[in-house]
Amino acid sequence: MSTLAHLTTDVPVEPSRLWARWADPDTHPEWSHDLAWVRLEQPLEVGARGHLKPKGGPRSRFTVTELEEGRTFADTTHLIGARLTFRHAAEPAAAGSRVTVTVTIEGPLAAAWTRILGPAATREGIEKDLEELVRLLTAAPTAPTGATRTADR
Repeated sequence: MSTLAHLTTDVPVEPSRLWARWADPDTHPEWSHDLAWVRLEQPLEVGARGHLKPKGGPRSRFTVTELEEGRTFADTTHLIGARLTFRHAAEPAAAGSRVTVTVTIEGPLAAAWTRILGPAATREGIEKDLEELVRLLTAAPTAPTGATRTADR
C-alpha cells in the first residue's frame, strides 16, 4: 500500500458535524468537486457497498471500510487492478476539529493508477473538498425566497 496524499489541518467545525457528512456518501457530490454522484446501496456499516461516478470517469464500486461514529469514515473504491481508499478522521481541537484525510492505493496496478491520478492533483483535490465541506457547514442559513424579516420589538 502506498500513500497517494495526506492532509492534516484544523477547521472550525465540530467532529460530529464533519462525520455526519462523511458518513452520508450520497451527499459527497455537494462538497467533493470530482464526483458526479454517489449511491450507498446498503445501510451504513462497515462492509456496506455502493457505486460512485467521478466526473469524466467510469462508474465504480466502493465499500465502506472503516466507521467510528463521530470520528472516522473510510471508503475504498474498486478500480481495475487497484483499491483506492479515502480515510477521513476528525478529533476535537481548540478551534473545532483537527482533520486528517489520507488517500492510499494498493493492488497490482497501483503504480499505474498513481501516475493517472497524480499525487499532487489528489492532494489539491482533498484540500479543495475539505474547504468546500467546511464552507457548507459554516455558511449562514439563507432566508427562503419571498420571506421578509421583521425587526425585534
